[in-house]
Amino acid sequence: MSEVQSAKLSKREKKSKQFRKPKELREAEKLEKQESKKRKRDGEAEGQAEGQAEGQADGGEGNSEESIKKKRKTRRGKKGKGATTEGHGPRFILFVGNLPYNVNQAQLIAHFQKSAPDRIRIRSEKGIAFLEFNNDTKDIQSRIESALKLHHSELSNRKINVELTVGGGGNSENRVAKLKEKNAKLEERQRNKRLEEDEKKKKKKEKDLSGVHPSRVALMRS
Repeated sequence: MSEVQSAKLSKREKKSKQFRKPKELREAEKLEKQESKKRKRDGEAEGQAEGQAEGQADGGEGNSEESIKKKRKTRRGKKGKGATTEGHGPRFILFVGNLPYNVNQAQLIAHFQKSAPDRIRIRSEKGIAFLEFNNDTKDIQSRIESALKLHHSELSNRKINVELTVGGGGNSENRVAKLKEKNAKLEERQRNKRLEEDEKKKKKKEKDLSGVHPSRVALMRS
């Protein structure tokens, strides 16, 4: 019996170690989760208020309840549960850590100029920020990759961290799976891009050597 418990414990420990994250990132995800809940509460409160106002205008309590239900249903729109309030669909979020505490919006916009995030949320008291990208443009992947290339770049003499994350915070299995999937896709794209670039370089080199005598080419390659 004790051996089974020990095996289970070691499995838990192994899983814990596997998904253990830096304190800074854990705190950032906690803040993100709190904000997500707040936005949800605010949205529901707004929907109820609007529904009640419509119900009163229609002239009846029964109509008010019906209006609230209708309003809640229509507020989600065609995009469904995961849509943002702007109707752009699910977002891509990048975590930026180890920022100077006095960093401002203008500095981050300038630093991430090439990736041009749709929104930047700063938590100056924590020295962190979140870059949000709407998933509705063709160049979304190149913009995200451009931002990720600035991982360990310097901003105001501080080496910053830029990492891929997903909204909601926490370490649930669903969230970890989403994060793994995004990272896997990103790594695959980067690998394919590197292979394409290597192939282009190889073809260019062969083209440059096309007019050179084969014996000289062999000598140059050896």
